[in-house]
Amino acid sequence: MADKQATVYVIDLAASMGLRNNARHETDLEYTQRYLWDRITTTVSNGRKTDVIAVVGFRTDASDNSLVQSDASYENICVLSPMSQFLMPQIRSLQNLLHPSHTEEGDGISAIVVAMDLIEKFCKKLKYIRNIVFLTNGNGMYELDGLDDITKQIKDQDIKLTILGVDFDDVEFGFLEAGKSPQKGQNETALKRFCEDCGGIFGTIAEAIEEIQRPRIKRTRPVASFKGHLIIGDDSGTSNSTLVIDIERYPRTMVAKPPSASSFAVPTQETSNSDTLQKIRSTRTYQVEDDNAPGKSIDIERDDMAKGYLYGRTIVPISAEDQEVVKFETTASLQIIGFIPRAGLDRPLSQSNSNILVASKTNDKAILALSSFIHALYELDSLAIGRLVTKDDRPPVVVAMAPIIEPEYECLVDVQLPFAEDIRQYKFAPLDIIKTATGRLMNKHRFIPSEDLQEAMNDYVDAMDVTSLEGLNDPSIPFAQPDDIFSPLLHRIQQVIRARATAPDESTLPDINPVLVSYSMSPSVLEGEEELARLKQVADVRLVPTKAKGRKISREKPLSGLDVAKLLEERTKAQRIHMDNPVPEFRQMIGSVQQERDIQPLVKQMGDIIKSIIQQSVADLQYGQAVECLKVLREECLNLEVFELYDSFIKELKSSLEGDRRDFWSRVRKEKLGLVLPSEDERSTVTPEDSSRFYYSR
Repeated sequence: MADKQATVYVIDLAASMGLRNNARHETDLEYTQRYLWDRITTTVSNGRKTDVIAVVGFRTDASDNSLVQSDASYENICVLSPMSQFLMPQIRSLQNLLHPSHTEEGDGISAIVVAMDLIEKFCKKLKYIRNIVFLTNGNGMYELDGLDDITKQIKDQDIKLTILGVDFDDVEFGFLEAGKSPQKGQNETALKRFCEDCGGIFGTIAEAIEEIQRPRIKRTRPVASFKGHLIIGDDSGTSNSTLVIDIERYPRTMVAKPPSASSFAVPTQETSNSDTLQKIRSTRTYQVEDDNAPGKSIDIERDDMAKGYLYGRTIVPISAEDQEVVKFETTASLQIIGFIPRAGLDRPLSQSNSNILVASKTNDKAILALSSFIHALYELDSLAIGRLVTKDDRPPVVVAMAPIIEPEYECLVDVQLPFAEDIRQYKFAPLDIIKTATGRLMNKHRFIPSEDLQEAMNDYVDAMDVTSLEGLNDPSIPFAQPDDIFSPLLHRIQQVIRARATAPDESTLPDINPVLVSYSMSPSVLEGEEELARLKQVADVRLVPTKAKGRKISREKPLSGLDVAKLLEERTKAQRIHMDNPVPEFRQMIGSVQQERDIQPLVKQMGDIIKSIIQQSVADLQYGQAVECLKVLREECLNLEVFELYDSFIKELKSSLEGDRRDFWSRVRKEKLGLVLPSEDERSTVTPEDSSRFYYSR
């Protein structure tokens, strides 16, 4: 659970806050509210009841606070919103109150005292993070007597004071206001000294507005996911050399997910008494088919259902009693099962968020023992592999634990490792090796880069190298640090939600935060246009024209007396089947043959294409195409009663499959594309036993 916080925003509402300064299109108050609403809506979006907010306005037309009755110095100060959890009603109410007044009367220091009173009465002696945020343009009069007593009270109550001023000077930020009035300069100097004495934060609001553009990482109080024993050695209890350490496990990093939307009902005339969305309640019913029941289905209760598992196409029911029998019984623990060198762990094997393991805070012996274990791993540059069960009867997981030694703390950081069944084995053909159907290596091929192309690509990659670039905000750090890269999806949705919460009637959405898209495009300082142009030239990159749609192809009428059959025969002899479109071309050519002797060359061409597809396939990605071609070849050979050509080819194909390509034969066996049986052609002499032996023999 996160720490409780109480924050009071003290905002200047003087008449001067309604003026526009330094060529801004916004008034000082509107400019200040950029920061104010961002902070309030961020707190509201967290949804914590323990994060409470109050808002105090000073230099207001009226006076409304608990101290004004006893002291006139607290006049023109109003508690605009009392200390409470902020929700949409509080936001709507506060929006109607934030407007410039008609006076310059009212003391900002006294407003800080009112804020301190609100915090003291609400928090009492309870443990809260206490904040006061003071927002002003620095004009008007400030009562500076008695600041020492106020400073002491702020320190005693452990209040974090933040003072932000409109157009306040900040040399480090790079802003100095020209033509500043002497009164504002004196107030700014006094407020800065007061804030520094309180140990607070003082700055110009322009820097604060720029800072809120950077998404903030949500920090939460960690909750232990495991408290138990770290066991080194035999855990049966019979060995005296077993080491047992009391440990606790906490999450180190968590994935931040965008807020999910829910369905609500829009108010209608029947529900006009409510101006808010109505939450929808869902119900679920379960039905089974029954032809004799009305509607051909009957409702059943959830308690009447049982779990079933698909076994092929059959559902196998498993009762609750059977599940208890087969349940894998485990005991919560973390047992060391081995050690590996640090370099022996591949980062892609990590399957979870990282967690930290620390010794039990109340066990000094455990703290000393775990520290010794951590230092031993660190000195040997090794990782520990453990079997973790977070709770009794939960499935075990395997984790890798690395030592972390910092000046403030020591711990083990663990990530989950995969089991053997979690790893998928894929085979990919080498990109720089291409073999022919006969197994001969090719030195030149359109898929093999030439030396010129390889050199051009290397030059382009070197020109686009980002490792030498500087960070966006700090030249001393490398480019694209993880702390500077944010999820556009997550933070853009949150930005839009906050904007809609405060301005529901706006017709446009706010502009996307530039910080979110800063890494979406290549840095302008990178050079590579010349290298890219040379790469395109060497690689012969050309634009493929878009095919015209809807254009009809005109066909000329055949000339009278033309021997079409002879032309088709000559065309069949002259043309070859292209690998890009083998099936239609093979069907067309073999359908136009006039003599049996013309079939064999076409079958040979198709067979070579099938072999080439298999050999050039990346893993098994092109096996489906090869199977389709094989089906067409077999079908056409049977139709033309030349099954012996197919049998000869399939035997040759089987003998040519070597090494990694042997797995293609399982596709042939599955699709039953082996030798032709007498049931398919009566001239065949292949028996079912011969066919089975042909499928499964080496």
